[in-house]
Amino acid sequence: MSQANAAARKRRAGGASIQDGVAPVQNSQPQPPKSGLTLPQVISLVDKRLITLETFMRESHNGASTSVSLSTSASTSASTSVSENAVNQLADEFNSKFEILAQEVADLKDIVLKLQTFTMDVNKTLFEERIQVLSDMGENKDGGIDFYISDNDEIIDEIIDDKKEK
Repeated sequence: MSQANAAARKRRAGGASIQDGVAPVQNSQPQPPKSGLTLPQVISLVDKRLITLETFMRESHNGASTSVSLSTSASTSASTSVSENAVNQLADEFNSKFEILAQEVADLKDIVLKLQTFTMDVNKTLFEERIQVLSDMGENKDGGIDFYISDNDEIIDEIIDDKKEK
């Protein structure tokens, strides 16, 4: 704790050393030697492993290339035909998926058009029926149509009878 106080005083004093008269407390136990590697040792070990791995890869690649160089022309034509077949298969798959999507879009368009046509037909029918109902009710003297709403059916019947007499 006295070390923390001393450090705080140094910071306040701008780095000047202030003697406290109290000796810093030291651990009575000696620190055991570290058994781990130092940073330079770790870097050199990783470097050696990388060099070994790169050497192994070069040797295996060179050994494989000498055995392959004997049949280079046969393998080149075979790999070309295999890659062309793979490309053709992918193109066919994309083409079939595109055709399916195009057909689905066309079907959706037809459905929307049919729905629109049906809605327009229903609206036309309702409009024609409204015109028919209004023309059947007849016009009053002012050129308008009289509408009567009542909870009592007898009053409506009387009104209808009055209209018929006129």
